[in-house]
Amino acid sequence: MHELIPYLRMLRRYRGQLALGAILMLATAASGIGLLALSGWFITATAVTGALLAAGVAASLEIYIPGGGIRAFAVTRTAARYFERITNHDSVLRLLRDLRGRVFRRLAATSAEDRANFASGELLNRLTTDVDRLDGLFLRGLAPPLVAFLAILIVAALLSIGSHLVALPAGGALLVVAGMALLTAWQSGQRSTTRLAGAQADLRAGLIDHIHGLGTLLAFGSLSAHQRRLDDLETTSRQAEAALAMAMARREAFLHGAVQLVAVGVLLAALWLFHRGAVTGAVAVMMPLAVLALLEPVGVLPGAGLNLAHARASAVRLDDGLARVGPDGPTRASSDIPDNAGDTGGAASGPVDVQIDGLTITRGAGARVVDDLSLAVAAGEHLAMIGPSGCGKSTLALALSGQIQPDQGKITLDGTPMADMPAAQRIHQVAFLTQQTELFSGSLQDNLQIANPSATDADFWRVLEAVALDGFARSLPEGLDTWVGESGTRLSGGQARRVALARLMLRDPSLVILDEPFSGLDAGTARHIDQALTDWLANRTALLLGHAETALPQADRLVEMRAGQAQQTTPG
Repeated sequence: MHELIPYLRMLRRYRGQLALGAILMLATAASGIGLLALSGWFITATAVTGALLAAGVAASLEIYIPGGGIRAFAVTRTAARYFERITNHDSVLRLLRDLRGRVFRRLAATSAEDRANFASGELLNRLTTDVDRLDGLFLRGLAPPLVAFLAILIVAALLSIGSHLVALPAGGALLVVAGMALLTAWQSGQRSTTRLAGAQADLRAGLIDHIHGLGTLLAFGSLSAHQRRLDDLETTSRQAEAALAMAMARREAFLHGAVQLVAVGVLLAALWLFHRGAVTGAVAVMMPLAVLALLEPVGVLPGAGLNLAHARASAVRLDDGLARVGPDGPTRASSDIPDNAGDTGGAASGPVDVQIDGLTITRGAGARVVDDLSLAVAAGEHLAMIGPSGCGKSTLALALSGQIQPDQGKITLDGTPMADMPAAQRIHQVAFLTQQTELFSGSLQDNLQIANPSATDADFWRVLEAVALDGFARSLPEGLDTWVGESGTRLSGGQARRVALARLMLRDPSLVILDEPFSGLDAGTARHIDQALTDWLANRTALLLGHAETALPQADRLVEMRAGQAQQTTPG
């Protein structure tokens, strides 16, 4: 249960509101017990009094006090449940906000290499199912057992009105039954939740792959085979859910049957007490009805045990792979990033010199992608680095942008080790155009404004003109407000690439890293952008990465990358 400690600490912020919610839950349960018990007593007492009067025996019954008590319990139960829903759901929504913020902060603080370890379906599972299960930790996991055990004590107190000899064994039996129901559900949940979560994550990953790779599957005629695989995954997920539901149904049946057996035992004991004249007939009826009233507060215990098991497993999964990040948020470097870190409206501090000393980076199964690399780039120099795929160019770029940490060696900018540089300073100084174009579901302006929140419309049109995209943007009915689609799907690959490049040109960095900047562009467009880039890169240090020198802007020096090593070459 120690995995839940960080999440239990989050509850302290709302302890007053959560305590009020628990009190209202107990008030609802207690009112239900009182309503059923008092109603049974009142109906029986009324019937006995009526029978006595019919037989000519003088008898009387005060009806206003018990009648008022029944109405009071009914109104209290309704009001308590209403306000309990308002209070607890408000708390849950606040906790859900905090949980999602905590998870997103930790994911944002992980390195690109760590995030690559998450399959898309598994990541989606963590951000949805696991967070949703943890937000119900209190409402569906902790509060119900507390209320149930207090309700058993209330019933035991009511039974003691008839006889302590009945109240003690009945209360003890109910506590044992409730404890067994909670414990067995917890143990069953521990065993089943891992299988269920794995099956759901596999199904989600398969669905995402199916949608993203639909074109490829159609082209290769493999759509039916992949669909059958998805059907198998869905069957596995449904079987896991059905097995869990059946196990829960058996535990609930056992619990309800045990409570009813206790009620039968209390009824027999009450009839024996009535036969001896120790209790009235009304009290004898009230006693088993009070036990039956426990079916509502106690009946949720199997679900509570299961929810606790699911919450623990979700906490383990959310923390798995994020151990390098602090348990309550991002690391120091990422927490240094202010909300306006992308606002680079101020003047650049000028080009920086880059010094790489003995850099070694291991990726994948342990291969040295960058192997003891040493390289110097003078301030204002434009260095072209060419080489085949897998030679280490992009990995070096990730290290220079601070997205991954080297295994050995160091990188310094103007004499400052990058490892010691605050994240906000690094973001301001370094701009990186990656191989993969990342656009977001939003307008054209939204995707540009990410780079510089204070940029104006004139700035947007300036950079769009630099990448030969201004004519296309002006032809759109909504101009800059045109929605580009999720991941830029409403744009062609070349247009999306130019939007990403225009976004980069809204920055004012000292070091620019361009990885395959002309990828997906025709020769004419590439020549136009080449001239604009040459003008923009003036007075900046630049690292230009590509497969060939001809696919890069003009450089001062050329380096060929092979097997993680750099070899000096003369530009052509």
